[in-house]
Amino acid sequence: MNDSAYPLNMFRNRCKAGEMGRSALYLHWHDHFEWIYMVSGRAVFHIDTLHYEAQPEDLLLVPRGSLHVGYAAVEEEVEYWSLVFNPSMLGGMLGDPVHDHYLAPFLEGKLRFPVHYDSREPEFQAARDIMRLIKREYEHKPRAYELVVKAQLYLLFSLLARRYLPERGMEPLASADKRMERFKSLILHIQANFGDKLTLSEASQFVNLTPYHFCKVFKSATGRTFVDFVNRIRMDEAERLLRTGSLTVTEVAERVGCGNLNYFTKLFKQIKGTTPSIARKNGEGL
Repeated sequence: MNDSAYPLNMFRNRCKAGEMGRSALYLHWHDHFEWIYMVSGRAVFHIDTLHYEAQPEDLLLVPRGSLHVGYAAVEEEVEYWSLVFNPSMLGGMLGDPVHDHYLAPFLEGKLRFPVHYDSREPEFQAARDIMRLIKREYEHKPRAYELVVKAQLYLLFSLLARRYLPERGMEPLASADKRMERFKSLILHIQANFGDKLTLSEASQFVNLTPYHFCKVFKSATGRTFVDFVNRIRMDEAERLLRTGSLTVTEVAERVGCGNLNYFTKLFKQIKGTTPSIARKNGEGL
């Protein structure tokens, strides 16, 4: 967030045309809520242990602190907008019973609204209209756009509260939430120690699951197998080292935990679409 007094930001995201399954949103989490508004193409977003296929004009509401990642479901370009905001944006006045009833449980993480709002459902047309208005205001930034965006965000959540409270109720937080915290710790460990060997058995023990259940939950949460996920982190780091450093290809391979040069070259080409030598040569011209 650029401004702690106005903790909201909007990002235009474009995923260039390419093979299906390419990354459209890197795996991450944050202490904010996030609206995703699909503009073009189709993508599959994994949010904690569930996944949602989104098409143009679909909306997704990512709960605060949720692990989320996205992959292109088409070869064409994928575009979407992300509206990220801190719950303090919608803070009510002290002792406001209306705010406490309709919004506070959601903002405090005790309850949650549904994640996916399908563009084919006419009942969500008003929500899509609001997101389009927010998008235009934030993109062009006319005078007092900050107030308009905040007011529309309030209206959007008011409509959700009208639909899901109190008759139908909100979705309770899944029991897997605490488990996902352990997965976040594992991911941070992998990112910080990409050169170290970490077996499937060791990783499953890290989150207190059997290897079978670990593989199942990990794939649901990240969209990739454990081995593929680790390999991609290693090859991302290898690409950075090859393009920006002075290490040889052999030294880079050892640095990212691939002692076998032939295996490293094959794996790098499989994931990056080029050889380590070419990646290093291209980096020298930067």
